[in-house]
Amino acid sequence: MKERLIDVSIKLFLRKGFNGTSIQDITGGLKISKGAFYWHFKSKDELLETIIGKYEKEFLDKMLEHIGIPDGDFQKNFRKYHRYISEYARENSELCVLFTTLAAEMAGSETDAEKRIKEVHVKYLHFIENLLELGKKDQLFSKELDLKLIAHIIVAIHNGILLQWYMNKNTIDGSLLAKTYRDVILYGIIHKGIKNRVV
Repeated sequence: MKERLIDVSIKLFLRKGFNGTSIQDITGGLKISKGAFYWHFKSKDELLETIIGKYEKEFLDKMLEHIGIPDGDFQKNFRKYHRYISEYARENSELCVLFTTLAAEMAGSETDAEKRIKEVHVKYLHFIENLLELGKKDQLFSKELDLKLIAHIIVAIHNGILLQWYMNKNTIDGSLLAKTYRDVILYGIIHKGIKNRVV
């Protein structure tokens, strides 16, 4: 029942927003009593925290476990990272898009949910920065390239691409979109960061 509550809430939060979804909406969708909801969650906020934790554990922590601390060749590691996030998003599109829309909905709210979302983003950004450090070591980028800023741009584009794909699934080739996104990021930052060098 707890997993069913989480699953139906993901769908409702995606459709109506967190603030626009009531506990009655959630229990009504499952045809259960409010008591059954409160058996598993003390509040809607605790449910939201569980969903944020699910994203962190199932997407981010598993990605870090799968890829490990980036080491060796930058382009090889970036492709491995990109393959992982593309496959995960394909299999878990609602959870991924929800995390992005929750970030937008909670922005500036100064709630515990906003703080948790920021913590997850920071963890993600640190991974990307470590990945980019490989490119700097490989001398693919100039020393002046701001890796923190590039990491923010990569995460922002990833979130935007995910949203575009989700909203236009019937008209966009998801595989081609993912590959194009990868190449724009990968070769864009290499060419932007290289001085007097051809890749």
